Amino acid sequence: MTKTLPPQSTPRVFIVCDQDATAPIWGYIIREKGLVAILETSLQRAMERSAEEIPDLIVIDLNAPHAQRMELCRNLRSRSASPILLFLPYHNESEILEAYQNGADECVVKPVSPAIFLAKILAWSRRSWSEPMKPRHTGRLQLDPSHRSAIGKNKVEIKLTNLEFRLLHLLMSRPGYVFPAEEIIETVWGAEGDVAVLKNVVYRLRKKMEEEVGESQLIKTWPGGYSFLDD
Repeated sequence: MTKTLPPQSTPRVFIVCDQDATAPIWGYIIREKGLVAILETSLQRAMERSAEEIPDLIVIDLNAPHAQRMELCRNLRSRSASPILLFLPYHNESEILEAYQNGADECVVKPVSPAIFLAKILAWSRRSWSEPMKPRHTGRLQLDPSHRSAIGKNKVEIKLTNLEFRLLHLLMSRPGYVFPAEEIIETVWGAEGDVAVLKNVVYRLRKKMEEEVGESQLIKTWPGGYSFLDD
């Protein structure tokens, strides 16, 4: 029997899928688990509808050209701090890295079984309906959970992806403490994630901090881990 979540905590999953055969399957699988599935098959309509919906999770599964997928990622990220789960039709490392730079929180290369699809949806949705994180304040940086953003001493606000925010929130919880990579992965990703993905998120965070809020060397790399520096 499908377990239905209480109405007040039911996650809303916004699915953008341009494949007539696949889209209804994804919607059905999600609804069977008691989640709300908001399905859109038109790329243009998805961009328009993103201004109307406030989802807890965004799923993009498009066979459209790579440039159009990236445009949609940028558009959705500019409107929402919700996690973006991007499914890709083939493996291309440069395109995957570009997707992370444009706001995706996880990239999954197809083919993907319905069981794996659902497992990833539930894993990301659990993070979305968990209790909000508390704000963090240090001498050089502020974290605002309500906007999923960071503010430097220059008062410039930068938007963070879900993974970037969770990583920075963890490191700022104990400035100066060296968090082992394994502990970071377990806390931020749960059962999934690896050191290579962690390094990529750290790289993106450092670049954003330096280019947008004028703060460099906030995250220090140590043998086997990372720390947040506030001096």
